[in-house]
Amino acid sequence: MRLINIGCSFSYGNQISAYETFAQEHLSPGTLLAEHLDCTEYNIASPGLSLDGVLRRLYTFDFEDDDVFFVGLPPNVRLQYVSVKPRNQSKVRLSDPTGQGPTVYRRNAFNAGPKTPIDWFKTMRFDMDLELRQMDLIETTAYQSFFYILLIQQCLANKKYWMYNSVHGHMQQPTEIPEIQVLKDKIDLTHYYQPEYGLLDFANSKEEYCVAQDDSHPNHVCYREWFNGFVTFL
Repeated sequence: MRLINIGCSFSYGNQISAYETFAQEHLSPGTLLAEHLDCTEYNIASPGLSLDGVLRRLYTFDFEDDDVFFVGLPPNVRLQYVSVKPRNQSKVRLSDPTGQGPTVYRRNAFNAGPKTPIDWFKTMRFDMDLELRQMDLIETTAYQSFFYILLIQQCLANKKYWMYNSVHGHMQQPTEIPEIQVLKDKIDLTHYYQPEYGLLDFANSKEEYCVAQDDSHPNHVCYREWFNGFVTFL
């Protein structure tokens, strides 16, 4: 049995074991659940992934019949597009020799760990140009969340799975549009850990939970504390 770990950077994990301290191993939510279930983690998460990107990977990766899934639901303002040139995700990001910008810990937190070598898809944020797109951001993000979460659940309907919010709680979003409310009401909360709360919210609850002073991604301490709560949900 394999534990399929999928989501964005919050699901992908890193090598930060405490506040700005490197560890010997890469740790992710999937790593912890695989240990708990006594199985092997198969990490197909990717920093920057979107909800539609999660759905695409679930449909296109070659899974086995007894795979179980741990799905981190990325933020809803992201949308993927196909790039003319694929990106090589195997490249290691180098530290800034000038000492300017993000700390070494932040820049190197995601260097180690499993990567999809070539990826034709990149992520855009459609909340950056609202005037041009004439978009109602609140209703659009609610629609994005509920629609893709439903599709992800339908994709995994015959599988064993659990899901959680990577950043903020998708289910806390209000909507005044009846069609969007119908989508929200159809989401199955049985396998959904803390639907109105996100892993980023948890990481921001204590400074020592973050990988660095300038980065709110969870470190190893945060992952383990968060996972203790998830185990009670199990």
